[in-house]
Amino acid sequence: MKESLYTIPVNEGFEEGGECPFCNIKHKLEREAVDYMLGASYMEDDIRMETNKTGFCSKHYAEMYGKQNRLGVALMSDTHLQKVIDDLKELAPALKGEKKGIFSKKATSNPVTPYLNTLTNSCYICNKINNNFDRYFDTFFYMWKKDSDMEEKVKNSKGFCFEHFATLIEMAQKNLSGQKYDDFIDIVVPLEIENLVRLEGELAFFINKFDHRYKDEPWGTAKDALIRAMLKLGSVEVEDK
Repeated sequence: MKESLYTIPVNEGFEEGGECPFCNIKHKLEREAVDYMLGASYMEDDIRMETNKTGFCSKHYAEMYGKQNRLGVALMSDTHLQKVIDDLKELAPALKGEKKGIFSKKATSNPVTPYLNTLTNSCYICNKINNNFDRYFDTFFYMWKKDSDMEEKVKNSKGFCFEHFATLIEMAQKNLSGQKYDDFIDIVVPLEIENLVRLEGELAFFINKFDHRYKDEPWGTAKDALIRAMLKLGSVEVEDK
């Protein structure tokens, strides 16, 4: 099957190996999105208008700060703060309505809390990643149907993280039917269980290495078992330090 802009990331996700091909895809999108934000984009008015509205989640704020472009992060934070200040000035007067009491007919409205809750649960980078990432599941099933190599790539993988395995099953119900769906399930479910058993064994040996009786035993594949288990369980990408 001829590769396209949509199929290349899926192929690369499986070729990279690891505990979840879709995590490979998403983490690459994440790194690209953070780099994009700290490039020339933060000086573009339309981008700043969006980041002023949504801000960033704590994870992506930390990642941007870690990239050492402190000026870029400061500029985006400054205009975001200006937007929030203006919004709060507009919303705050509604907090001083009629007080609650035995004879009150109307409770004081509170537009500030839902506004701040919405703000703290939004992130420009998360939105950018999710808008791009979701389509790769559709691409995967397109390739599953059209690319004879995709079945082998799945069989040769180490399964999927819990989050993306759940999405994969859900999307399979929408994209496959009848015997094709059953065949897909017969491949991915045993594969997932087999690799969970493998990983649990590696993690168990990782734990044993903290026992002095195992201190001279070679690590084998267990040295980074905790990192890989965290990715499998929670799609968490961490660096081994």
